[in-house]
Amino acid sequence: MLVRSTAATVRPPPFVPAAPAEARRGASPAPRAPQGGGDVFETPSQPPRDEGLKDKALIQALHEAAAKHKDLGYNQARKVIFTALDNHEGKVKCVYTGRELKTNKIPNSSDMNVEHTWPQSKGATGAAKSDLHHLFPTDSKANSQRSSHPFGEVRKVKWSSPSGAKLGTDAEGRTVFEPPPEHKGNVARALFYFSTVYGKAIPPAEEAVLKKWNVQDTVDAAELTRNGAIEKYQGNRNPFVDDASLAQRIADF
Repeated sequence: MLVRSTAATVRPPPFVPAAPAEARRGASPAPRAPQGGGDVFETPSQPPRDEGLKDKALIQALHEAAAKHKDLGYNQARKVIFTALDNHEGKVKCVYTGRELKTNKIPNSSDMNVEHTWPQSKGATGAAKSDLHHLFPTDSKANSQRSSHPFGEVRKVKWSSPSGAKLGTDAEGRTVFEPPPEHKGNVARALFYFSTVYGKAIPPAEEAVLKKWNVQDTVDAAELTRNGAIEKYQGNRNPFVDDASLAQRIADF
């Protein structure tokens, strides 16, 4: 079935009418190969998505473009992740530890699980629980370490993996989880998407870190490919993957 988060859940209500999908699509830049790190985004060859909009108006427009999609159901979403979407040459790789598991089916949850980048306990329920744009395969122990902790930059380490993932406290003493460098941007763009589609606020301290990661870990070919594959299953895309600079035009998610 097609699902759309209700207008009542999206910040800020009410919605203003969005431009027709065809018009928005025509204004969107084609996916571009990343040009490396740094704090300057590549200038698109076409006008940016929803040119001129920012903050609440941009959130509204992006919600209208991305919210309507097919709800696969959680079992089917897990099957897609482990047998197709994140299965490459018969192996699935944990985004937090780098551990690979050879499989052609949903594995035992005590071995490898599905990470809800936006935790279920914080609102990833219903259709959001099955939304592939924020679901990733993870080693079950690493998944347990992350739990529902916010993302942040760890200063005092309590747990770590060889890939660079960490659990610990940040500079303010808050318990946070830090993904490995190559997954930081993916996390940021997944949470920007979730906040926009499901109307959930990102805490200011976490948002600041995510925006930093969005710039440091730019979109790569694998992330673009995954975005396109998810569109085939769900019928929608993550606009923050297609144009990472969108996040810089929103002051407060």
